[in-house]
Amino acid sequence: MSGQDTRLLLFGGKGGVGKTTCSAAVAVALAARGVRTLHLTSDAAPSLADIYRVEIGGTTTPILPALDAMEITQETVARVWKEKFGPDFLHILSHIMDVEGMLEEGRLDLLDYIGTAPALREETLLDMVREMAEGGRYQRIIWDTAPAGETLKLLGMPKLMRQHLRAGARVYEAVDRLAGMVSNRKTLATVMEEWVLRSEQLASFLVERTRFFIVANPEALVVHQAERMLLALREAGFEVGGLVVNRVAERDGSEVLAGMHARQEPYVRRLLELAGGMPVARVPLSGEELRGVAPLRELGAVLLEGLGLDAGLGLEGLGVEGLGVDAGPR
Repeated sequence: MSGQDTRLLLFGGKGGVGKTTCSAAVAVALAARGVRTLHLTSDAAPSLADIYRVEIGGTTTPILPALDAMEITQETVARVWKEKFGPDFLHILSHIMDVEGMLEEGRLDLLDYIGTAPALREETLLDMVREMAEGGRYQRIIWDTAPAGETLKLLGMPKLMRQHLRAGARVYEAVDRLAGMVSNRKTLATVMEEWVLRSEQLASFLVERTRFFIVANPEALVVHQAERMLLALREAGFEVGGLVVNRVAERDGSEVLAGMHARQEPYVRRLLELAGGMPVARVPLSGEELRGVAPLRELGAVLLEGLGLDAGLGLEGLGVEGLGVDAGPR
């Protein structure tokens, strides 16, 4: 599978619904089937290290032979922004202030300050994920996103940036003419147009190459959030690939679980209505904490089947034997 075929699978939902665990389970199950997989998280409070029982940071960390994990921190995003886009910003600022005359420390402080702008941070994060998806190293990238509201803002950023930058490009064209800039120097309008093109590429990538999965619990507030998220994603043109109904209490003779099942039932029905014809994976409530590769693999098999993610792999039903996967706890 080429880099152009890499599929980015996003898992999102209200905070605390279990999206990190579900995304980790899918990542482990895919890797166990020999699919080269990267598990990313951009949550401000990442928990991948706790789930995998492996120290994970801002660089790719091996979990299994076919699985790497990475926590994209704000510090990593700021560093990448400074390296990739800082020179352009200094070029623009040089038209309104004496950047050349500033000490090196002063220029770096200025870039640090500018780079804290949320729009620039989010645009850089999306660009990082796009580059990893198109790099050819992985066949699937599983992205454990931030809570629902932040994720919708993040995914909508390329469109907002494109509108802003197009307006800015027209302004800078006028500034270039008034300044009488020499022809061998990159104009401000050229810089802005380059950013417009990058935003357009990001917007196309998100719509064309990603699939979103919503994780929800059968609770009133969570169901309302899932409904709003589903509508917003569809209106923005994103493909919603399925729904995970997590922590469903099943009848087992216990009075407590029977009562919980009765309370959850109308919310389960509503989630199934929202799903329509989409794949749905129903995950029972478990009294055990899912940590380590072995229990994640078991849940992942359920999710792959329920969400239809085995389709197209050509590996349906293939176990981990013979793939060199250590399925033991970590």
